[in-house]
Formats: sequence, structure tokens, C-alpha cells
Amino acid sequence: MKNRITCILSLAILCSNITLAQTTAIRGNYLGQTQPGTRAEIFMPGIISTSLNDRDLVFSPGMNEIIYCVLEKPHSVMIGMKCEEGIWSAPYILPFSGKYNDCEPQFSPDGRRLYFSSDRPLKEGDKPKDYDIWYVERSDRGWGEPQNPGAPLNSDKNEFYPSVTTTGVLYFTSHNMKICKSRITENGFEQPEMLTDSVNSGSAEYNAYIAPDESYLIFTSHGWEGGRAGRGDLFISFRKNDGTWSKAYNFGSEVNSPTADMSPSVTPDGKFLFFSSWRTNEEYDPEPINTYEEIFMKADKPMNGRSDVYWVSTVIIDSLKKVCLGEIKQ
Repeated sequence: MKNRITCILSLAILCSNITLAQTTAIRGNYLGQTQPGTRAEIFMPGIISTSLNDRDLVFSPGMNEIIYCVLEKPHSVMIGMKCEEGIWSAPYILPFSGKYNDCEPQFSPDGRRLYFSSDRPLKEGDKPKDYDIWYVERSDRGWGEPQNPGAPLNSDKNEFYPSVTTTGVLYFTSHNMKICKSRITENGFEQPEMLTDSVNSGSAEYNAYIAPDESYLIFTSHGWEGGRAGRGDLFISFRKNDGTWSKAYNFGSEVNSPTADMSPSVTPDGKFLFFSSWRTNEEYDPEPINTYEEIFMKADKPMNGRSDVYWVSTVIIDSLKKVCLGEIKQ
């Protein structure tokens, strides 16, 4: 038995090393991946989408850096990859992450700030608290120290998933699983306000990505028509000329799955929607498990029922906008 366990551990380490070695050859836009159409596809299986809970992927405004989250015990950490001279680096933990639960990163449109959610304490040495919205600012020397904006944006309850517009309006998820917004001023954040019932239903809405020009909002909902009860689908709402929001509309089966779909973001070039999904491969387990080693072999891959990163062309957003033209007056 000892030799068998040693063999399994060695195999796991070998697979991990192969995966990291593969990253040294990653070149090109979108990390060299073949671009998807209007049906969602898994992104970088085996490197970014792995057997772990991988989610929350965002691109920097320059499209030369990605940040995503690995949600595992004991801590949820934020991972980065950079492209220099056309070659993408191996994944690395961001310098300020790894000690507390950090997740849900989003760049400001100018790239000078990275917003994220964290349960880190307000003072070093204190115990972790509820989840707040934090940010770090970037200079020529790299990322600074995490900053907590405090009240009224943050409260003594959870705040999640920040996303900000070019005019300085931050959208986020409140503790009661509703989508809210707050304007950034010279004096800090204004009192948050909850979005209307065109977006927030009688159930849960969360993980809202706001387009930089505030023209549309993509989020997960459990309450709107067309969703799969209890799982959560991606929906979209368009901002009308009078400032109100169109009724939430389901992305449909080309994007959503019978499992949970969440954590949306759109690349700064506007071409692709990224999101996270817990879906499994229909052919993931076609045969019975015959040996103890096969348990590890079958589990150590993406699409194993844990979160993976997916992407799809934003052509589908344009199509959905046309569907909603009855509500949106141009």
C-alpha cells in the first residue's frame, strides 16, 4: 500500500510539473487559444482550467496580463500571468494574496486599480472578518498595499464582486444577494443604492459585471424566468436611454448549463465574455472505476464538477440586444 500511495503522489507531482512546463511555450493573444464562436468553450484546460476550483478570470486593459482565482482551502488566492515579449509567464500568486481569502478581481478601466473581495482584517494581526471590497493601486514599482474603502461602501456584512465603469460607478453584490452601485467621488464612495426590479428579482442576484460605458450588465440570477432553479444562470440587462434597465434576459443554452454559471467579465477589447462554470463532461466517466489509482486519474482533470473558466464570443451580446430592442429605444 505504501508503494502504491508513493506512486500516486509521484504521478500527481509529475502531472503538475508538466502543466507548469507547458506554460513556458504560451504565446499570442488570448494565451494562444483558438477563439470560440457563440457557444461557450472551456479556456486552457489543464493550465488555467484544472482539477481545482478555477474562476473569476479577467484581462488587464492592455490585454497583456490576466488575473484569476483558485478557490481552495485553506485560502482562496488570486493568480496572475503576464505576457512579456510575446511570451506568457507561468501562473504565480499575486504578492499581496495567499494569506486570506481573496477572490473576484476586476481591473478599473484605466488599469491603475485592481478591485477584489476579501475577508482580510482591517489591521494586520487581527482575525479575518466578513468579506469587504478592497483595492490595490499600481505604480511603476508594482502593486501597492490593499486598501479598504470603508463605509458606506463596506458594512459589517458581506460585500462581493466589484466592477467599475469609466465614469467611476462601482457595481457590487450586497450581503442580501442583490446588485447595488455606488459612485466614486473625491471624498470616497457615495451611499450605495440597489438596482431596480428589472435586475433584482425576488430571489438572488450576484456577480455583476458592468460594461465600462455602463451600457449593459451581466450577472447571475436564481429568480428570473428561463433559469434553472437553484443553480444560477447568466443574465443580461441593457441600459436604456432614460437610464433605466431592461428586464433581465437569459443567455440561453449556448452559454448557460444545468450547473452553476457565474463570475462574468468581458475582455477590454470587447470581443469575448469569460465566466466560471461547474459543468462536467458528459464523457467524463464513461467507464466504471476499476482501480484505486483511477480515482485520482479521473479526478485530476478539468470538467470534474468543480469550477472551470469558459469563454464565448460577445457576438451573442449583440444578438441579445436585438432581441431586447422592444424595450431599448435607440
